[in-house]
Amino acid sequence: MRSLYVSQNGMAENLGQSQVLPYLRGLARRGVEIDLVSFELATLSADAREELGAGLAKDGIRWHSLVRTMGTALPVKVAEAAKGAGLALRAALGRRPDIVHGRSYFATAICDAVGGVSRRSKVLFDCRGMIGDEYVDCGYWTTGRLEYRLVKTYERRLFRRSDGVVVLTRALARWLREHGVLGSRPTLEVVPCCVDMDNFRPSEEARDRLRRELGLGDGLTLLYSGSLGTWYLEPEMARFASAVRARLAALGRRVSFVCFTPSDASGLRSALETSGFPTDDIVVRKVPPKLMPQYLSVGDIGLSFIQSCFSKKGSSPTKVAEYLACGNIAVVNGDIGDQADLRAENDACVVLADFGPTSIERAAREAVDLALGPREARVRATSNVARRHFGLEEVGIARYAALYESLVRASSS
Repeated sequence: MRSLYVSQNGMAENLGQSQVLPYLRGLARRGVEIDLVSFELATLSADAREELGAGLAKDGIRWHSLVRTMGTALPVKVAEAAKGAGLALRAALGRRPDIVHGRSYFATAICDAVGGVSRRSKVLFDCRGMIGDEYVDCGYWTTGRLEYRLVKTYERRLFRRSDGVVVLTRALARWLREHGVLGSRPTLEVVPCCVDMDNFRPSEEARDRLRRELGLGDGLTLLYSGSLGTWYLEPEMARFASAVRARLAALGRRVSFVCFTPSDASGLRSALETSGFPTDDIVVRKVPPKLMPQYLSVGDIGLSFIQSCFSKKGSSPTKVAEYLACGNIAVVNGDIGDQADLRAENDACVVLADFGPTSIERAAREAVDLALGPREARVRATSNVARRHFGLEEVGIARYAALYESLVRASSS
């Protein structure tokens, strides 16, 4: 079986490293011959490109790359897509893929063009999320903007004419079916953002070492990792942290808040200080992606509070899977993607129905009770939940492999 995979995100970037290459390596291990076309940042050095290419070749993946422009103007993206289509067509004509697999809209537009020429190839639209609605919900676009209308028009084509569609959540899959968006053609699969359990796992050595380095002592540690701003509810995180701190104060226990982010954290820091957190109990660090599994081991409770809106019906926050895999209780709001389903995992997850005072107090009480229990039992529980819901091999690669097989069978019948 042969696949041509196209990604606008670079393989040297964090997203490529965590949410593209692990899946492709897994499919390659299962016998899929993969050609990979990606758009890399201009800042990628020649040495880094050579090292990445050598690693991919060792994994059995043939890599073809272009430079990604940072402009978002429509003519710029059309020109970039044309270059990508030319490169992808050359790769497809050389190896005749059974499947042309596009990651999100831009890449699937290229795959759509390839599929029009390579008639035997099945087109797989890996949606990831409703990108036009995301831009509207975060205030970048309005529904009347030309770009939005063009994206939605092309989105309808991809949902109806692709041979396979992947979404991140069952919630979005239900919505697509209920609203007749898919038509009768595509095979639909749900693949959440998964975590490599061999990489993200609890480390007692890293926990002890880094807690000393960060000055956390033996107190309870609240954790947030990832970007800030836009969707991420910093005031609500501060209110929850304050409720946890109040509960622990009666026990004479220290509570620290640790944030690992590449973003400006001044807003979160200010909200925490306003809620009563001493400056010395707030730690903010920018952590290299390769070291993130070690750093996540310092925590006890990981937070993911995200603004509720239509586009988030299709969201699967990677940080939740990573928190759980590294031994943290995950505290989330249930109106994002499939997170309401985590209520059933009440030995590892706490799910808020809303951010009212009653809900926050209840969630703080439940999270503290779990976090103060025996660490060994907690780590076992969170790791099991991570593996069942988000395990890279058990969930992600297995579902992609099954979908590939289904599409190839359909082409031969």
